[in-house]
Amino acid sequence: MNFCGIISEFNPFHNGHEYIINEAKKVTGFEVICLMSGNFIQRGEAAIQGKYDRAKNAINAGAAAVLELPTIYACSNAENFAMGAIKILGALGISHLAFGVENVELDTLLKIAELKVENSEKFKDSFKNEIQNGINYNTALKRAIAKNTKIENIDEILNKPNNILAVEYLTAILKLKLNIKPVAINRCDNGFYSTETKGKFLSASAIRDKIFAGNEISEFVPKNAKYEVFFNKNMLKMLNLMQILNIRKLSTSELSKFYDYSEGIEFRIKSMAENFNSLEEISDNVSSPRYRKARVNKLLLYPLLEITKDIINGSLKTKPACKVLAINKNKKNFLSEYNKENISLIVTNKDYDNLDKLQKSIIDIDLNASLIYNTISEKIEMSDKKIGTIFL
Repeated sequence: MNFCGIISEFNPFHNGHEYIINEAKKVTGFEVICLMSGNFIQRGEAAIQGKYDRAKNAINAGAAAVLELPTIYACSNAENFAMGAIKILGALGISHLAFGVENVELDTLLKIAELKVENSEKFKDSFKNEIQNGINYNTALKRAIAKNTKIENIDEILNKPNNILAVEYLTAILKLKLNIKPVAINRCDNGFYSTETKGKFLSASAIRDKIFAGNEISEFVPKNAKYEVFFNKNMLKMLNLMQILNIRKLSTSELSKFYDYSEGIEFRIKSMAENFNSLEEISDNVSSPRYRKARVNKLLLYPLLEITKDIINGSLKTKPACKVLAINKNKKNFLSEYNKENISLIVTNKDYDNLDKLQKSIIDIDLNASLIYNTISEKIEMSDKKIGTIFL
């Protein structure tokens, strides 16, 4: 299938996202399909804008279609986020994958990915030793790679989130032996965490800060994009209270069934949830060099979203399935071109009814996540089954 894929959060959709869509189309000569996180994103947080609004903004900016990356991948670590996304795009049969990078050549990222896939004994031993010393996954990976390659500035390269994800995308493509051509596009702003503007470009994190502060963002987002409703601080507080209440209701043995709960972390999470009334305090007191705050935030979200170890393990055994959020009505030929033997796309409620048991369990998590998000946002009319796929 001659489409270029883009894996995204669009949280919120801004000028940089419009830029990468247009660059991907220009470089490859193909239409772009975006695989986008739904209402909850990789940091274990609610998206600042609902998934349908973000999807519509992407279509209006030039994407042919926007598919929902299942929540079990969207809220996971970089490795699982990338593997789940690449598995879906590979099943669709896309020919190219475009992604943003920060001041690094594609060949360098490919060398790092190849080192990970080769998984030599020396590399495995280096990584294992770091983990056993209580180092978190990302830092252990960086140190193991640094010890087993002559690439300069490896720490600087892998300190940048876009580069880390790029390496994981390339690693997944190699592991799955997919014929997908990578297209690296340099970020046009000042970097993932930067609060400095660069012309009409500003990072998503800085734009979110402006939204929460009640400041104007129109300069940094496409003119035809819609930004009427945001997930505000009051909604965030309500979500956090739901998370705490849910953890308090569960026993440690019940908590241990959720994804990424290991090494007895459920006891610490349960204890902190019973002693503090804010998610921030709980996260601060659970975090450690081994369990970084970003990881803890996800652990605090998994029980509410019902993301269990069994669901994650089951997802590896079934054909991928995901929802089509929005599509350009002039590009809907895409819906007849993909191989239905490789992947199930959900456009109508009938498509959902035709899923197998494992596929439904994955999509049910997306439906539950949306129900929580829409209830808190007082947008219950945004039900997935009511809206289906938006044709623009």
